[in-house]
Parts: sequence; structure tokens; C-alpha cells
Amino acid sequence: MHWPVTLPTASPETYGKEDRTVHDPDWDFTDTWREMEKLLETGKVRAIGVANFSTVNLDKLLKSCKIVPAVNQTEIQPLLPQKRLNTLCTERGVHQTAFGPLGGSGSTLHENPIVNEIAERRGCSSGNVLLSWGVKKGWSVIPKSVNPARIEGNLQKCFAMNDQEVARIDGLVETLGGKRFNRPNWGTVIFHDDEAENVN
Repeated sequence: MHWPVTLPTASPETYGKEDRTVHDPDWDFTDTWREMEKLLETGKVRAIGVANFSTVNLDKLLKSCKIVPAVNQTEIQPLLPQKRLNTLCTERGVHQTAFGPLGGSGSTLHENPIVNEIAERRGCSSGNVLLSWGVKKGWSVIPKSVNPARIEGNLQKCFAMNDQEVARIDGLVETLGGKRFNRPNWGTVIFHDDEAENVN
């Protein structure tokens, strides 16, 4: 994974709209990481981390870095538990942040009978069940919403999930299969672990 070759001029209209499928063959993400490590020396940055790093890319970075990433932000939800990545992150002390912890566009997790049974018993929403599962796993969870009431509900109604509830949510991937909802095109392989974990 390399940075794009050309960057647009910094303006509200073009910011973040670079062609992410075009890469500089002489630049690698380990080069970017070395530059990020220098930021810590300034005292203006307390921690640095990565996003969307698979076991392949994270292992490559860990072999060359001086500073272990504080966090790896990736899509994690019941149909994409990322077991191999979790194991590596745990072993190397990399915290995981789950984006998309409620699923994504086309997700049926909110209608799942097991999720809704737990929600009804706990007196909360299906979203609270999914967030509580992620928190129980030890991840930070960052659901996306533009609905103020939903944001407030996400914060107020999470609960300490018990082991039986966790096991039931863990089992969803076995019965429903693995599913990744966020699959951007960066012009190179990013999600190396999907095939091994039978993720669609």
C-alpha cells in the first residue's frame, strides 16, 4: 500500500479527492510510518496508529518500525470478527478500534433474531447489543450516525454483556458467513485475511 503519486491542490473542492488507485512505486507505507514516528519527537503528537492493516501489512510494519502502532482501526462487526488480526494485535500490544461495528449498508444484523432477543431482554436497541459485544471484546467502537438521538442512545444504553450473550453473537459468523461491508478500491490488495477467513 503506497501513497498516491499526485495530490490535489488544497481546497475545499479537491481535498481528499485524489485518485487512490495510483501509487508511487518508490514509496511504501513503511516510509510513511518512519515519517510519522518523527512526529512523536516534536511532543505535539502522543500516539500514532494505522487503519485497515491486515496481518500481512501489520507484520511487515512491525518488522521495520521503531514504534509499535498504538492502534489499528479496521472494520470489525459480528460477521467480520477478524480473528487472525485480533490475535496478532493482542500479541503485539496494538489496540483495535472497530469502525462499522453495527454492520453497514445492506447489513441484516439489526434484524437478526439473536441480536433482537438480547436487545428485548436488555431493554435496548439492536445497535446497543452490537456495540456492547465490541466493547466486551476489548475494542473501542466508533459507530457512525447523523441522528442525534441515535448517537445519544448509543452512548447511554450499552451494557456489560455476559459470556453467554457474547458466545451467541460470536456464533453469527458461523451460521451466516463472513461479510465485509466496507470495501474501498485502493488499487492494491488491502484485505489479505479475507480469503483465509471465508469473508465475502
